[in-house]
Amino acid sequence: MENTLLLVDDEENILHSLVRVLRSEGYHILTATDGEQALQILASNEVQVILSDQRMPGMSGSEMLSHAKELYPETVRMILSGYADLASVTDAINRGNIYKFLIKPWDADLLRANIREAFDRYELGRKGAQFTKIYENTVEGILITDGESRIQAVNPAFTAITGYLPEEALGKTPAILHSGKQDAEFYRRMWLSLLDQGKWTGEIWNRRKNGEIYPEWLNITAIRDQHGHLQQYVGLFTDITEHMQAEEKLRYQAYHDPLTDLPNRLMYTEHLDMALPQARRREQMCGIMMLDLDYFKNINDTFGHEVGDKLLILVAQRLRECIRKEDTLARMGGDEFTFLLSLANDIKDVARVAEKILASFTHSFTIDGKDLFVTPSIGISLFPGDGEDAETLLKNADAAMYRAKEGGRNAYQFYTADMNAQAQERMSLENDLRHAQENGELEMYYQPKVATEDGRIVSAESLIRWHHPTRGFVSPSEFIPLAEENGLILPIGEWLLNEVCRQIRRWRDDGMAVPCIAVNLSGRQFQRQNLPDMLAQAIADAGINPGDLELELTEGTIMSNAESNIEMLVLLKRMGLSLAIDDFGTGYSSLSYLKRFPIDVLKIDYSFIRDIVTDNNSAQLVRSVIDMAHGLKLKVVAEGVETQEQLDFLRQHQCDLIQGYLFSKAVPAKNFESLVRAGSILLKNEAKTE
Repeated sequence: MENTLLLVDDEENILHSLVRVLRSEGYHILTATDGEQALQILASNEVQVILSDQRMPGMSGSEMLSHAKELYPETVRMILSGYADLASVTDAINRGNIYKFLIKPWDADLLRANIREAFDRYELGRKGAQFTKIYENTVEGILITDGESRIQAVNPAFTAITGYLPEEALGKTPAILHSGKQDAEFYRRMWLSLLDQGKWTGEIWNRRKNGEIYPEWLNITAIRDQHGHLQQYVGLFTDITEHMQAEEKLRYQAYHDPLTDLPNRLMYTEHLDMALPQARRREQMCGIMMLDLDYFKNINDTFGHEVGDKLLILVAQRLRECIRKEDTLARMGGDEFTFLLSLANDIKDVARVAEKILASFTHSFTIDGKDLFVTPSIGISLFPGDGEDAETLLKNADAAMYRAKEGGRNAYQFYTADMNAQAQERMSLENDLRHAQENGELEMYYQPKVATEDGRIVSAESLIRWHHPTRGFVSPSEFIPLAEENGLILPIGEWLLNEVCRQIRRWRDDGMAVPCIAVNLSGRQFQRQNLPDMLAQAIADAGINPGDLELELTEGTIMSNAESNIEMLVLLKRMGLSLAIDDFGTGYSSLSYLKRFPIDVLKIDYSFIRDIVTDNNSAQLVRSVIDMAHGLKLKVVAEGVETQEQLDFLRQHQCDLIQGYLFSKAVPAKNFESLVRAGSILLKNEAKTE
């Protein structure tokens, strides 16, 4: 900052003389010839020191400097005048309007020295004012004591933090703030640091006037004089309550799942790492459980992610009730939960927890007025038998969980040694499936549906086949459930639909009378809102008729949310598509809904057809389904017909269509074309059996 000096005198020759004397000092010098002009200059310039004559026309020097003090109190104000004016400025000096009175004629060296002193005083005053502002306005509490630790001064922040007014603290010691949370050893180390190093810094818990205990970050410095004698202690402190709360919140968020408020993977892993050495020392077991909700993706696809999130929250609450306080329940992500059953005495203890969990899921979860049922699959590994480190135990529990799913779900499975190989095989198969479509490994096969009466091929079911380059044919029962779980069923299903439409177009272009081709829709496909648009686009791109396609949906898919599914079925029916219920008899359709569904065909599941000749219950059920379907003006298809006896039974009871190995397995498109062109399958097969 530039040092600016204002010289005021009504005699210009004096002003010139002063400028000559002071120019060498490097000041920025301003001049005025009367008081009014001086005040105007002050209003537009930052002036540190004013040197003014006393006797001037209109306004005296002391009057002008009195105004300057009121307007610019930080300036250093001096008068340069004769002895005769001393009495007239004494009062102004006493009131502090004037810092110093200099005598004319002046001594040049003494004048320069006085001006330098005035600028030094200004700087000292400025720093003092800054310190005062800092002292009074800082958010840090300041506590100053004498060498005997008696409080001499406190700032406003001290009062704001502790609640003690200055008059309540002055003369006392900082002991009025002691919380009792620190022991004598803590204070012994603090004083040792102050004596040896002259300072101490650290976290301390103190007590406010109202009795509330709070944490603060405290810095104490010992102040000594030039001879090294202790004069004072200065303490600066900050209330770190909010900081600690923020840290605790961040730590909590780092270790907890934001949706369910359960521990997350990080906390679970830390608990597991601590539990294993403890169990080893005590020669006890730990149970590690991996739990996954069966078909949770279907709930998300059907009702939306908001309902899915609400379900996960309710599941977490129910699972909490199934474990002990010392155990850990965590959400690992998605619909996967993990348990740590620490210090288990016996495998039966772990099994009992798993059974308790399964039992808790027999009750529905009520969300937005809807009762939803969901089941868990649980995999269990045990320390130390199934692994001695966290990574191995978690991997083995995961393998056991997938075995539970493969075994029918809604079950628990303990780990066995062969599961790792199976888990690795499953991961390898999933990875290959992700590339199967782009590598041209998928192919559509077609299984005829023939009229019971004359054996004509009137329809066919399209079935996907996977030709793996090294595995050969991969069974659909192996890769379709995998595609359902990992979401690949959606792109595969869309490819399948387009490929069937294109194949119908190719047959038609080759002059073949194309029967209606059925396409299986998965539950996830059916729940997609853009299904009608996707179907319409595939049909239009291939240039075929909607009536060339039949959509097969399982009984469970349609009934999963019957009321809303009716709307979708009606929309598909209005597009001209034929609709069929697949695997009928294995689900829970009610007649009231069946009458409302715009269905054209019922397909009786092969599990009932298989036993119609040997089991009266199966035979009665099949007869009832055929009669009921005909009463509703529906056609009936029998799946899995393999023997002449089954055919005779179904023909006797007027089943409309037959599908099964007795006539033909699913075959590639060219083979199917040959079957269609050859005519009646049924009559040829009957001739072979005679």
